[in-house]
Amino acid sequence: MRTLTILLVCAAACGGKHKPTTGAGSQAIYPKTMRLSWGLKAAETGDKIDVFLQTTDETGGQQSFPVGTYGGPCKVIAPAAAMKAVSGVGCPGVELHAVIANSDVVVLKLDLSGGSAPDPMARVEITRVAAPPGAAIEKGS
Repeated sequence: MRTLTILLVCAAACGGKHKPTTGAGSQAIYPKTMRLSWGLKAAETGDKIDVFLQTTDETGGQQSFPVGTYGGPCKVIAPAAAMKAVSGVGCPGVELHAVIANSDVVVLKLDLSGGSAPDPMARVEITRVAAPPGAAIEKGS
């Protein structure tokens, strides 16, 4: 009798169909990421190029941040290691660098018209983009 009672209790506790839970715990969790890339678009006037820093998050959402208009032609570059930049854009006489600082992406402008060796401390901040807290910031393709 005692064995039968134990089996019935176990069957009642363990048996039956389980309904899937809904709510906050049932949704997929994606790690936060921010992918960086550059947008280069011919300006409406002359041979100038409009430059944009573009971000893409883990859901595919995109944002574009204008960085300025520069004399062309411009192209995406890999800045010198001393610049500690993730990515960059090179235009005649100027380089733009995307640098990660804490949870921000800072776009810095380096004037190359002086003719001397580029100095990382001579760069000027153009814009700052905040990344989500804890997000991995990566160079896009």
